[in-house]
Amino acid sequence: MPAPRRVPKPSLWFALLLLAGQALALDPDKAFHHYVRNQWSIEEGLPQISGLAIAQDRTGYLWVGTQAGLARFDGVRFTTFDPETAPGLRGMFIHDLHVDPRNRVWVATYRGVSVYENGFFRSLPVAGGDDGTALDTTDLAALPSGEIMVAAPDGVYRATESRLERVHALPLPATSLLVRGESLWVGSHGRVYRIGADGIQVMPLPEGEDDTVVTHLLDAHGRLWAGTTAGLFFRESDRWLRYEGDAKLASSPVEALYEDRDGNLWVALVDDLARLRAGRVVEVVRGDDSSTAVRAIFEDREGNLWLGTQWEGVTRVWNGWTRRFSVFEGLEDPVLWSVARGPGGRLWVGKNDGVAVMRDGRFETVVPGSALPHPNAYTLLPEQDVTWIGTRRGAAVLRGDKLEIPAELAPMRSAQINGIVRDGRGALWFATTQGLYRLTREGLQGFGTAHGLRDARIRVLHETRAGRLLVGSHSGLFEFDDGRLLPVGADNGLRQDLDITAIHELPDGRLLVGALSEEIFLFDGKAWHGFDKSSGMPVNSPFFMSEDAAGFLWVAGIRGVHRVPLADMADFAAGRIERVRGEMLLNERGDRRGGQKGYCCNGAGNAKGFAHDGELWLPTRDGVVALRTDGIVKNATAPRTVIERIRVGELWRPADPSADWRLPPEQRDLGFEFTVLSLQDPKSVQLRYRLVGYDKDWQQLDDPTRRSVNYTNLPPGAYVFEAQGSNNAETWSPATAQVGFSIQPWFHETPLFWWLLAGLLGSIGWAAYRRQLRKHLRQREALEQLVSQRTEALEVANHRLEEASQTDPLTGLRNRRYLATQIPADIAYYDRETVRRGAPDEVMVFALIDIDHFKAINDNHGHQAGDRVLQQMAQVLTQMVRTGDYIARWGGEEFLVVFRPMPNRHLPILGERICQAVSSHRFDVGAAEPLQVTCSVGFIECPLFRDARGGLGWEQMIELADRALYFVKAHGRNGWAAYRARTDTDLGELQRALRGEPGELLESGRLDLLASAHLLADGKAPGP
Repeated sequence: MPAPRRVPKPSLWFALLLLAGQALALDPDKAFHHYVRNQWSIEEGLPQISGLAIAQDRTGYLWVGTQAGLARFDGVRFTTFDPETAPGLRGMFIHDLHVDPRNRVWVATYRGVSVYENGFFRSLPVAGGDDGTALDTTDLAALPSGEIMVAAPDGVYRATESRLERVHALPLPATSLLVRGESLWVGSHGRVYRIGADGIQVMPLPEGEDDTVVTHLLDAHGRLWAGTTAGLFFRESDRWLRYEGDAKLASSPVEALYEDRDGNLWVALVDDLARLRAGRVVEVVRGDDSSTAVRAIFEDREGNLWLGTQWEGVTRVWNGWTRRFSVFEGLEDPVLWSVARGPGGRLWVGKNDGVAVMRDGRFETVVPGSALPHPNAYTLLPEQDVTWIGTRRGAAVLRGDKLEIPAELAPMRSAQINGIVRDGRGALWFATTQGLYRLTREGLQGFGTAHGLRDARIRVLHETRAGRLLVGSHSGLFEFDDGRLLPVGADNGLRQDLDITAIHELPDGRLLVGALSEEIFLFDGKAWHGFDKSSGMPVNSPFFMSEDAAGFLWVAGIRGVHRVPLADMADFAAGRIERVRGEMLLNERGDRRGGQKGYCCNGAGNAKGFAHDGELWLPTRDGVVALRTDGIVKNATAPRTVIERIRVGELWRPADPSADWRLPPEQRDLGFEFTVLSLQDPKSVQLRYRLVGYDKDWQQLDDPTRRSVNYTNLPPGAYVFEAQGSNNAETWSPATAQVGFSIQPWFHETPLFWWLLAGLLGSIGWAAYRRQLRKHLRQREALEQLVSQRTEALEVANHRLEEASQTDPLTGLRNRRYLATQIPADIAYYDRETVRRGAPDEVMVFALIDIDHFKAINDNHGHQAGDRVLQQMAQVLTQMVRTGDYIARWGGEEFLVVFRPMPNRHLPILGERICQAVSSHRFDVGAAEPLQVTCSVGFIECPLFRDARGGLGWEQMIELADRALYFVKAHGRNGWAAYRARTDTDLGELQRALRGEPGELLESGRLDLLASAHLLADGKAPGP
């Protein structure tokens, strides 16, 4: 949302508008056809093809009176009124319009006077007559007192709030009015009446003009002017003199007189339009449809001049910032291909059919197209007494008045000549579709693909200040160097696939190139940087580039003319900004916010434009367009935004903010029509709106000609619809247009309804609650009993599942999963108990038991026999353990027995008991004879150390038991062994020994080994 703006005081605001308007007034030095003109007629909504009276009200609407009613114009659409649709409008044939300080529009018609106020017309009856009395009123004027005076056939009337009163009866019809000082001047037949405090003075026209009707009176250029049916007169030395400055003005009927704010006196004749400055004719416009049969002239607050015509509707004329030299200056065919400034400042143009120069403001053909190798003069190079002409098929040279086609240029006769350049050494260079050519005293030499070009087609040439010859081709930028054409920019960012259409060098040496791909590239001395639509550059294929004193780069191309600050381009190249502020100032298509509409520009190559004395000169499809780079005057007049109508349901109502806008509940669909009153370029205005209370932010109208929005199914509440617009220069209205309204809720949308509904639902709910409470109590008891039963069953099932997950299915013993959760808890428990009882010699014992030669049992008797051995082994071990001890199948034929704490001296006894119990058991495997099985046992004691040196985890301790088991296996089996730490056993060394063999620790005496006697008797291991 934009920051709020302060609205200036009325007097200051009027002054700002006046200053803005003065800045935008029509340049008196321009010919009429150089102005920008747009027309509206019945096709655009004007009620009839004529425009007989024009005025602008203080809101900004333009009012146009026609022969078939009245129209109000906002720049986009006409709202029409006639006696049938607006009964208060007295007549449909409108003669004059006047807007008073109260913004009332007074309308003089052929049947009387009406006034438009607050959205309605009312007619003023003639005093003393009935309501149907018709009075042909022709002119309106306001006295200093504010009274509205009316010209009529029987004299002058005064318009009051309610009627017309005749205040001056005249012997002849009053046909025109002028307030000058304290006097009222009245035009009539053959004379002018001056009505003042001293009475009525008759001022006759010159002798013989008794039947001449004074149709217009104007005070301008220090004179009193009278437009009549017999020509233009002015008053001097107390008499009327016929204006003799122009034969037509002296004799033709004057249809309109108007002085604009820039001092131009416009005189509309029957067919022509004349302009006077300081009393002298400076221009008579003839043969121009927009200025033919002008009947009304008016200048609006933005500096636009409006012409109402008899046959062509209304025309808006505004200054623009171009001059165009075309058919009005003598071009038979307005299509131009090239333009150049020759010696002495003469303007040369290459036409569709020959070559012309401008002399005394008129084009003169100096070479007809039939004399050239091809009629299209595509490029030019005027030099002293010689002009080189490049056509679409070869080149020619004009020496004085003689055209020559030199024989040495024959190799180029089938090529299009895109550019001709004279270098600093005097050589002449030709850019052609067949390559590059150089003409010197030695003759013509060509350069093409054999000399480095990727594509022989060359568009443009440029010699830098340093003497480098740059060549723009269809396949990139090249430099001519000693007979070779070397690519430029490949190493620092310039693409090689570009179709180069323009080359320009800035005063500081930086280079710019334009491409047909609608891109511009800047070389800042280090790298090339590209600019296109995504970086803020207007879409255009550059054909010509130039800079101005204000620091803008100007670009002319196929889509028009745009400019961009060179400082922006430098900042973009340096990474300081992400977009440049490019703006289109002249465009062919009339794009929205595209500046002035107009043709530009033709062809890529040399001689596609030049800059001189702050003005660009460019060839177009409609002659030469000249644009002053310092003449871009933006529209500074802030427009007013107006909400016109509101649609409630299917009915449209005027958007009167003071009306009662409390809408009934059923009116939820609303539409809003609004407008921004800027007339210079209405299609380029911006309009935004929001419904405060519904929209979170401003909404933008994508199509500024639509100017209406709809809302459907709005919820009840208070709203404010706001609209704001800007003109074509993005100057926004200083204040938003607003209208507030509210939508009443239905009863079911009110708080009372919801409170009542809540109470009713609460009562019903309480009764239902009490009824259900007893039922729920009974159900809860039954449910609690069922839940208890289900919970018990679930616990049993979970216990069974847990047991199953921790039990070996073959032997019924615990498995590793059980040990992972049980052993850490047991170790912690027994550590606490040992400390509590003070029994340091008690240890938990882990026994890792492996069945000897179990593989042979499987191999000899089958896996089923092996399974029976494992099951019976589990039974043997189970018979040996105490309460609190537990057995687990460790894996394969290995079993792990965890013994609760016992004195460590019992370890050898435990080992012998296990080996004896297994070897003495008869294992029935279904064979004829039971099997005798032995086992090997590896022990480890927990804790391993008796001091604070730390210890091993239970998994590592079992690894140490496994090392002891390995010792038994390696030394004869059917026995037991255990490693026991000594006081000098190092924990780190012991952990490293787990990854290999603890033999080094045994040999060094830092670890003890306990084992069966027969294992130690062979002398292979030290004893305890």
